[in-house]
Amino acid sequence: MKYIYKYILILFIVGFVNAQNEVTITYLQNDGVMISEGSKKVVIDAIFNFASGWINLPATENNKLINAQEPYNDIDLILITHNHGDHFSTSAVNTHLSNNPNAKLIAPPPVANTFSGSQVVNVNPSFGQSESLTVNDIELEVLNLRHFNAFGNDFSGVQNYGFLIKLGGTNILHLGDVDMAEDNFQNFGLAQRGIDVVLIPTFNSEAHFQTSHKEALMNQIQPDNIIGLHLLSGSIASIRNTVNSFYPGATVFTSPLQTFSLSVTDVANEESLPNNFSLKQNYPNPFNPSTNISFSIPKEGFTRLKIYNIAGEEVSTLINQQLFAGEYNITFNSTGLPSGIYFYRLTTKEYSETKKMILLK
Repeated sequence: MKYIYKYILILFIVGFVNAQNEVTITYLQNDGVMISEGSKKVVIDAIFNFASGWINLPATENNKLINAQEPYNDIDLILITHNHGDHFSTSAVNTHLSNNPNAKLIAPPPVANTFSGSQVVNVNPSFGQSESLTVNDIELEVLNLRHFNAFGNDFSGVQNYGFLIKLGGTNILHLGDVDMAEDNFQNFGLAQRGIDVVLIPTFNSEAHFQTSHKEALMNQIQPDNIIGLHLLSGSIASIRNTVNSFYPGATVFTSPLQTFSLSVTDVANEESLPNNFSLKQNYPNPFNPSTNISFSIPKEGFTRLKIYNIAGEEVSTLINQQLFAGEYNITFNSTGLPSGIYFYRLTTKEYSETKKMILLK
């Protein structure tokens, strides 16, 4: 399983020889994101007027989103996980739908029933069940998951949907305000789905950082990358630290319009695959704050790419997984690290090489 080092956002490009698909997750506000690949765009839990106590888009940007103005003018799917006002506003969503007639809306019945017209796609799997469908040429699976109970509130009556988005060869799972418990995921076989990214709620509450929650995530979902969002705006730093200590390597969205990207290139011609192992010098070097690391592997195998400081201490694991043969490139963002000399090491069963790079701030 691979992790993204704390406080950094990595552009992970798996390059073989043809048709590159870049999938980008852009943080909008609170629990809301936009997932895009080429001309395809999916927005989840992001269209509302204002949510007190949570992270919100700047007013001018939120106005663009609500009114379906560029870059939000051609969204294909609007997904809403449940009927709380910090995840959607009826008036805001209606305004967007009226300005974006090609968009389709999917939400639990308590939300969907507040809207009308052909833009609403009715989906209603039973609790613990899922429904797969293709809407506007986008594959997704809707999972009926239990909402968490916390903050002294009874949320047992809230119908919470999770959405598994299949876009550009990736599997991205947004869980809404999920109860992170083993029995909440057991029916879906998510660990066998190859989940590339899971987005989880990370409130500043002990109720959301229990060992059983972590075990449920790692046993039942086994994601390659974890993104934490839905943070209280008044204690961002402490929540971020808690998330990173509880889920080492997780990315935490703390500011609107932050992005996380994955790119996958399909194999089209095996003759174009590399013949030898190689690790190239990072570029630029020296760098601040980001640099590109490229390498080649001639055959499939377990691969590690790690970053070390001058004392030999590991500061980041960029890759720790089985990879196909091909050309790879990673953009490493050093935010949070001090200036100095660092080393990056590529290791496989048959090859190991280390190179030096300089972070100069």
